[in-house]
Amino acid sequence: MQKTKVTLLFFFVLFLLLSPSIAEAQINYKHFVNLGSQELSRENYIGAIKNFNIAISSKKDGFEAYFLRGISKFSLGDYKGAERDFSSTLKIHPLYVRAYHYRGISRDRLFDYTHAITDFDKALEVDPFNPEVFMARGDTRMHLKNFETAVKDYSAAIELNDKISSAWLNRGVAQHFLKRNEEALNDLNEAVLLDYFNVEAWTKRGMVKYEIDSLQGALSDFVQAIKLDDKNPYVYFQRGLTYLKLKDTTLALQDYNKVVEMEPNNALTYYNIALIKSMQKEYDEAFEAYQKVVSINPNNVYAFYNRGILFYTTKKYRDADKDFSKAIEIFPDFAGAFINRSAVRYKLGRRKAAREDEQSAKMIIAAINGESDDYGLLYRRYGDSTYFNKIIEFEADFISGNMKKGRVQFDRVSVEPKPNFFLVYAFEIPDSLKMRYSKYEYLDKGIASFNAQNDLGIRFVYTTKQWPVSKEKAREELNKIDSAISILGDTAATYFIKGVINSTLQNYTTAINSYNKSIEKDKAISYAYFNRGATRYELDEFIFAEKEYSNSITISRSSPKAIKKELPPDHIKSLADFEMAIKLNGALPFAYYNSANLKTRLQKFQSAIDDYSMAIKLEPDMAEAYFNRALVLLYLNEDKLACSDLSKAGELGITEAYNIIKRYCNK
Repeated sequence: MQKTKVTLLFFFVLFLLLSPSIAEAQINYKHFVNLGSQELSRENYIGAIKNFNIAISSKKDGFEAYFLRGISKFSLGDYKGAERDFSSTLKIHPLYVRAYHYRGISRDRLFDYTHAITDFDKALEVDPFNPEVFMARGDTRMHLKNFETAVKDYSAAIELNDKISSAWLNRGVAQHFLKRNEEALNDLNEAVLLDYFNVEAWTKRGMVKYEIDSLQGALSDFVQAIKLDDKNPYVYFQRGLTYLKLKDTTLALQDYNKVVEMEPNNALTYYNIALIKSMQKEYDEAFEAYQKVVSINPNNVYAFYNRGILFYTTKKYRDADKDFSKAIEIFPDFAGAFINRSAVRYKLGRRKAAREDEQSAKMIIAAINGESDDYGLLYRRYGDSTYFNKIIEFEADFISGNMKKGRVQFDRVSVEPKPNFFLVYAFEIPDSLKMRYSKYEYLDKGIASFNAQNDLGIRFVYTTKQWPVSKEKAREELNKIDSAISILGDTAATYFIKGVINSTLQNYTTAINSYNKSIEKDKAISYAYFNRGATRYELDEFIFAEKEYSNSITISRSSPKAIKKELPPDHIKSLADFEMAIKLNGALPFAYYNSANLKTRLQKFQSAIDDYSMAIKLEPDMAEAYFNRALVLLYLNEDKLACSDLSKAGELGITEAYNIIKRYCNK
């Protein structure tokens, strides 16, 4: 998704230099604003900031210097610093649209989408005819996956200025996500007409055409994109896919070879090369390509599986057995691998082992499909990788090998573990929702006492569920707190409550800042450490998911990017927060539970089990702890212990525990 960029800085500078307020300012202030503006136009952002600093020191109410320093910081990627400068600008000049606009963009980059939208809304209140603000708000709504409202914003921008290529381009992408491909193509056509030399527009239009099987049109677009930029591996890969769909393997291989020439560690491309070489019966080259894949990504289950088929085809049965076994080790419910390993073991004379593999495959197929009148057909289908790829549910990520956000590499189960607990502000909700959410609420002695004794109507609960409060209600409460602070002064409690509400709104950065201030006021507030740890975990995982998303092959990003491997977060700060919460409040089961979830994510399984056990000791009815401990135990092949935990989790209300019991505990 293309984000609004800081462009045309010269015109910002020109506008400010012509502003009457600057003409009336002190000579010293104006001099350094001019110097900073010149550095800004040269893209010497460090030098610009130095000059704006001097200007600000000479005139504390000079909004222009704050604004331009914010632009400089933004250009350096210092979005938090930029946000502060734009806020300072608005304190001095509350109607300065550009400050709302760019503070909104900065907050978008900080993943503070709620406040970003608020800023764009305010900018449009002041200047309802600004297409750039509509564009920026549309971008943020795209990041929130609110594609319908994003389309409305891009449409508004186009109505105000139908010559903005990026508005047509971004609306086309949004239309594509809404499965309105005809409208998407119309928009992308307009984007190309308005900016003929925009590689991104040609590429995205080609990808849409590819997905709707307009292959010659897609090919034409990729060819043009390569003419404009012949150093872009992403476009070569897309064109290679198109050639492959057109069954022109020679040209597909040429493009794939071009990709790996530019990106030697692109596992996905080597995988596709291996498939083509196998079809062409050039087995030695296929083996070589598969070896590249598994050396780059040792957990690529399909590479081992398809190489096993290749070994079987070339009668290298022992090697085939090893590869199918490796595929099963990576994904123990891979029915196709069991079926093919069974065939290999018959060839090797290992008839008992072959029959055991047949039986394993049948059990997996039966678990997925239930009873079937044509069992033989199902068995044959699951032996075919093409069919199996369509129906199996697991991550086949040939780029990074990492599971998607929220998964903890539980290969033996197809459900996700329960998420972290948060201490949430339990806003009043309709009776229709109370029953649904009350069963997920927990209290400790401290919170129960607070709820019973406070006269403010505030109620806190521990829950793994996102509390269903409206943004308007949450913002109203935040405003009340801000008003109270301005009258009575700030306290650890007020900052903590602000953090809790912002965590609920998923304004992670703002929430963490509030918890920081709460802890500064009172270093013994265990609940602030607890929620800060949980919030940091969510933010780190969100950023990691965004990076993986931006590096994957997708039409949703603003520009083609090289494929690279992202390492998952280490969560050191979150773990330290949970440990501090436990140190301050050793009877807090939810801190142990969250610590266990984090350790599971880091594959520190035995330590995770210990923490889940402590959580259960302190809160014997914590269904989530039983459930998650069971998943870890299943991963470690401790089926008996796992099944006992699953039974308890089901008893306490986690119904999906019974699905896993049926699959793993009744053999």
